[in-house]
Amino acid sequence: MSTPDLKSKTNTLFFTVSTAGHVDHGKTSLLRGLTGTDPDRLKEEKARQMTTDLGFAHLRLPAEIVRKSRPKVDSDIVISFVDVPGHGKFLKNMLAGVGGLDMALLVVAADEGPMPQTEQHAKILSALGISRVLLVITKCDMANSLQLNDAILRSKELLQRVDLTLVDVAEVSNVTKDGFPEMTEKLVNALVDAGERESARLNAPPFLPIDRVFSIQGYGVVVTGTLVKGSIAAGDNLLIEPGNIKARVRGLETFNTSVANATAGQRLAINFSLKESKALSRGQVVVGEQCAPTSILIVELGQPGVKLEDNFQQHVLGQPARIYHGTAECQAAVRWMEDLPVQPNGKKSFVAQITLFDPLIAEPGDRFVLRYGDEGLAGGSILITSRPRWITRERLVVLAKLLAGGLKNEAVLEFLKANPQGLLPDSAFGCLLPPLILPVIISELIASEKLVRLATFVLSPETRQTLFDRLVAEVENAAKTSASDASVEVKNSQEALRNKVLAGLDRTAFQELVKEAIEKKLVIRQSEKLLPAKAELLQAPDDVRELAAKAIAILKQHICLELDELAKQTGSDKRKVQAAMQYLSKMGQASIIAHDFASNTESIDAAHKQLSKIFRAKKDIAPGDFREALGTSRKYAMALLAYFDDRAITRRVQNGRVLLKYPKDELT
Repeated sequence: MSTPDLKSKTNTLFFTVSTAGHVDHGKTSLLRGLTGTDPDRLKEEKARQMTTDLGFAHLRLPAEIVRKSRPKVDSDIVISFVDVPGHGKFLKNMLAGVGGLDMALLVVAADEGPMPQTEQHAKILSALGISRVLLVITKCDMANSLQLNDAILRSKELLQRVDLTLVDVAEVSNVTKDGFPEMTEKLVNALVDAGERESARLNAPPFLPIDRVFSIQGYGVVVTGTLVKGSIAAGDNLLIEPGNIKARVRGLETFNTSVANATAGQRLAINFSLKESKALSRGQVVVGEQCAPTSILIVELGQPGVKLEDNFQQHVLGQPARIYHGTAECQAAVRWMEDLPVQPNGKKSFVAQITLFDPLIAEPGDRFVLRYGDEGLAGGSILITSRPRWITRERLVVLAKLLAGGLKNEAVLEFLKANPQGLLPDSAFGCLLPPLILPVIISELIASEKLVRLATFVLSPETRQTLFDRLVAEVENAAKTSASDASVEVKNSQEALRNKVLAGLDRTAFQELVKEAIEKKLVIRQSEKLLPAKAELLQAPDDVRELAAKAIAILKQHICLELDELAKQTGSDKRKVQAAMQYLSKMGQASIIAHDFASNTESIDAAHKQLSKIFRAKKDIAPGDFREALGTSRKYAMALLAYFDDRAITRRVQNGRVLLKYPKDELT
């Protein structure tokens, strides 16, 4: 039959369906009769009349035809068919073609019934979570009613045994075309019942597993695949992972028809202009944003169906294995396995860690197939896509069991509890939750007050309160320290306080705690210092305050001054001047510079602005330029530079410096 034009329409529903079944049961002939397209594209396939690699065809049903069986559906339906090889030798090619499907056609010949490859394909569909199956009985013209009924009965028993849902049964003849109209109607009904793709998947960044790569003279590299998520348009800049290969879309085709853009569910050929000449291959993915490849997977592993192979665990551990995920195939090893509770239907599965020999792009919730030994077949779902170094195996097993049981909210809380700091950015949970679910789960936990935000991080309310209390306590402790203690200045700096509140605490998170403490009038900020709002904690003996007043009056006349000279001008000794300077440091009015010098806060701020001016102009700060800008001697300029280096405001590079922090009034 002829196929209508594929020019895109806004009210079109796109679906992807794969064949499955034993060799020579008529999968390719079925699609040829249904679509008018021969899925066999290779010369040897046509010569041998046997599919060896993936083949593709499509069927477009206009809305007026769809409405005959589904009056409420006012959309065209486009079905992309993936024809997979049935011979056991080409199983890896079959596995590359059955990812991201809406449904499968299990093809069984009426005169033979289910065969070994039928059962293997059914197990693969089950392992990959493709539970909806339309059973198509072919060669009905070659079988009597007894054979036909037996084939249907045994096929239904097979589907039930491997946990596949039978949506309907179609009886056809690829030769006479009997049953094709009825099969098409049943196919449409089954796909419509499956529902449209959720809007979140349509609006997500593009994700397309590559199943073919080839070149066309004059055009360059072309990749094909099914767009699982998002949309792609001509001119888009995308990435190909693993490899972080930058590529621009030169053109798009869907079944030999050029289109300007495409959405999730469509079968595509993409002509790329690559930024670098790296080879592409089946198994890579086209993505809209950079994805981190993984080499470790924590999975729920089992065998399709209820019955588990005897000694399954011993057969899998230590055996050579290959994992099939999306269109990717790579060597793997199962490192360890832990029992999961037996499901109500008696099905048994395990939590396992799989180490990959080559990295791949995976998301939590993705399905996979594992082949081990000579004929072993297992599969399951990915629970965790990477293993942080700070999480123990025992904690990992607890986490995996929560995820396997569907307790995603509890898994997030457990993951956060296991983190040494007790706070994580949202992106850290990407190893547990797929991108479409992650923001929903985080929002639910915040709404239920089980999590709170601190800048760009989430943490428990108890942890946030602990950090806040620790900040206030550390500020007060620093202020209580004796004014004669030369280490007070360091303890009272914001950088030192940040690491005392929590080692390695993010600066934006720390500043949010500071802001809250200031708003609650528990802390005050003076220049770069944090001081307690309790006045009694800032008191000093009368003689120290009198000397401090003299010292600050003298420092206002100098950009910098030696402590010995300051002692001389105040008529005191150096030890007492140091005590007065520590009091001024607490008050945020002055600081000791490079151990033996002193400078008031206004002079330090002015020097900081000169650093910014020089760096903006020259992208480098030479000591000579800084000295000239201040109009002072080299020893004072170098003392101030040492002060800025100690506080990570500047950093030495070769013969100069770079500015790391601009003055606050210059930040935009």
